[in-house]
Amino acid sequence: MDFDDVLAELGSFGKYQVKIFLLISIPCAFLGFGAPATSFILGDHTHRCKIPFYDNDTYAVQSEHHREAINRTIPREPDGTYSSCTILVNGTEHKCSEWVYDQSTFIRTVTSDFNLVCDSVGLRAHLKITYLIGFLVASIISQIGDVFGRRILLLILCTLKVAASFTIPFSVSPAMFGTLRFLEGMSSLAFYQLSFVIAIELVGPRERIFTANLSKVTYCMGEFLLTLVAYFERDWVYLQLWLAIPGALTLLYWVPGLIPESPRWLVSRGRIGEATKIIKKMAKVNKSKKNFDNIIIAQKKDKGICVILREVAQSKILVKRLLIVTANWVVAAFIYYGLTMNVGSLGGNLYENFSLLVLVELLGYTVIYFLNKTGRKSVHLLAIFGCGAASIGSILLILFAENSMYWLHIFLALLSRFGISVLFAVLYVYTGELFPTVIRSIVMGTVSIGARIGSMISPYLYDVFDGKMGKMLPLITYAVITIAVGLCSIRLPETNNRKLTATIQDVTISEGQHKEVQEEGPVDTLPLTFNPTA
Repeated sequence: MDFDDVLAELGSFGKYQVKIFLLISIPCAFLGFGAPATSFILGDHTHRCKIPFYDNDTYAVQSEHHREAINRTIPREPDGTYSSCTILVNGTEHKCSEWVYDQSTFIRTVTSDFNLVCDSVGLRAHLKITYLIGFLVASIISQIGDVFGRRILLLILCTLKVAASFTIPFSVSPAMFGTLRFLEGMSSLAFYQLSFVIAIELVGPRERIFTANLSKVTYCMGEFLLTLVAYFERDWVYLQLWLAIPGALTLLYWVPGLIPESPRWLVSRGRIGEATKIIKKMAKVNKSKKNFDNIIIAQKKDKGICVILREVAQSKILVKRLLIVTANWVVAAFIYYGLTMNVGSLGGNLYENFSLLVLVELLGYTVIYFLNKTGRKSVHLLAIFGCGAASIGSILLILFAENSMYWLHIFLALLSRFGISVLFAVLYVYTGELFPTVIRSIVMGTVSIGARIGSMISPYLYDVFDGKMGKMLPLITYAVITIAVGLCSIRLPETNNRKLTATIQDVTISEGQHKEVQEEGPVDTLPLTFNPTA
C-alpha cells in the first residue's frame, strides 16, 4: 500500500496529527507580527525641522510664544502645512539636519531614531524591503528540506528567528537594523513554509484544507494581536520586544521526539525503517487496531535529488504547471504587499485601517474551508478574475469620480484584498497537491522566490508617478496581470479529493488518467497503489 493508504488505516487526522499540527500551527500566529509590523516600527513619522534656538522644541505647539517661533522659522507648503525638510534662516530657505516628530500616532520609530526623513527617506524605503529580501532568501533555504529533511531545518530556523527578533531593538545603526530584519524575515518565512509542508504531509486528502489553512487563520489572529499591542505600545523598541517574547516558545521544538521528521518524506527517500517507527508511534497514539509491525509501503529507490530535478526539467507536464503556478504566486504577492504597505492610502486612522484589512484577509481565508465541496480550480479562477475586476472598477472611479463616492473606493480596495487573500490560501493548497512529494519543498521554495520578487517590486510602483496617474498605475498593473495569469490558469487540473503523488512518474500516470476521465467519463475504482493527483 502507499502512504495515503497507511494514513487511512491508522487515522488520517487522529490525536497524533492533531498534536503535531497544533505545535507547528500556533506559532504561525507569531509570524503575523513580522512583515505587518513594518507599518508601525518604520512608519511614516510626521515631522518638521527643529528650531535651532529653541532648546525644548517639540512638534506639538507648547504655547503661543512657541507657535510664533514656529511660524517665523518653518516655511509653509502650498496646502498650508509646515515644511518637513526646510527652515528659514534670515529669510532664506535652507535644508535642516535636525527634526522634531509628531507623537500623536507614534512616540518613537526607527524613522525618528535614525532620522530617516527628507534626503534619507530613500534609506527608509530600502529598510522596509529588507524583511522581504529575507523572504526571497527563505524561499531558497526552505528547499533544503527536500534534501536533508524537514525537522532539522525547522529547529535551526526557529532558533535563528528568536535570536534575531530579540536583537533588533538594540540596533545601533540602520545597517544593523536592516541586517537583523533580513534574518528575521528569512527565518520566519522558511519556518512557515516547512510547517505547511509537514502539516499537509501528515494528513489525508480531505484534511489538507483544514491543516493548510488554519495556520493562515492563526496568522491573521497574530496580525490582530499586533494591532492591539501596537495601539498601546507606541515606542518601537518595546513593541519589538513584546512581539519577540511569544516566539521564544518555539525553542521547545528541540525537545527530542516533540516534532518528528515527516514520515511521508522518509518514505519518498527510501528510509522506510525510520518512517515505520514514526508510523507505529502514530498508530499507538491514534489507538489504531491494525498491526504495523510488518507494514510494506509502496516505494521506489531514491534516485538522488540531482536525477529527480533532471526528470522534472524533462517533464512537460510539471514544467507547464510550475510556470503557471509561479506566475500566480508573483501576482498574489505583488498585489498583497502593494495593498498592505500602502494601507495609509485608505485615509483615516492607521490602526483602524489595518484592522479592517486583516478582517477582510481573515474572511478570505475562511472561504477556503469550502474547497472540498467546490474544488480548488473554480475558487482559484474566481478569486484572481474577481481581483482583476475590482481593479478595473477602481480605475473607472479614479477617472470619473476621484473625489466622490469615497465608500465605493474603500469597498473595491477591500474587495481586492479579499480576492487576493482567497488566491493566496488556494495557492498554498493547490501548489502542494500539483507536485509530487520528492520535490514538494523545492517547488514551494521556487514559487515563493517568484512571490518575493513580486512583493519587493510592488512598494516602488506607488512612487513612479504623482497625481491621478500615480493612483491609477498600480491598479492598471493589477488588472492586466490578474487577467493574463487567470487565463493561463485555466489549463491547470482539478486536485480535489485526490491523493498526493509521490514521484514524477505518478504525475505522468495521473495526467493520463485525468484525460481519460474527461474523455470517457469517471472511473468507478482506482488501484490502491495509484496516486490520482492531476
